[in-house]
Amino acid sequence: MTINPSQSTAQALGTYGEDVAIDALAAAGYQILERNWQADAGEVDVIAYHRHHLVAIEIKTRLGTGFGDPVGSVTPTQLRRVQKGLLHFKQSVYPKYAHTPIRVDIVGVHVDNHGDVSAELLQDVS
Repeated sequence: MTINPSQSTAQALGTYGEDVAIDALAAAGYQILERNWQADAGEVDVIAYHRHHLVAIEIKTRLGTGFGDPVGSVTPTQLRRVQKGLLHFKQSVYPKYAHTPIRVDIVGVHVDNHGDVSAELLQDVS
């Protein structure tokens, strides 16, 4: 997949990155349950089911190298927020997952200056 970096707003780039990440997650066997789910603690980019786990996925997209590694930009505070959001989802929306283990994954999407895209998945980061 490619994108024209010179014609991308931050919001368009983020949406594009989420689309790339979701395609990669689905190809890796993730069952996508929710996208941009609004929890009391804040938004969770993706909630999925994968290998007997309920998973919250934080997606970070970066254009070029000026802002650093997308995966490395996820802070401990963001991870706690995502985990709280997943717990809220588990308790209120999907009680059938009451005894299902949870985890938090990160997908870092990098778009280089030519528009070429790569995605990196880190599992069980919290």
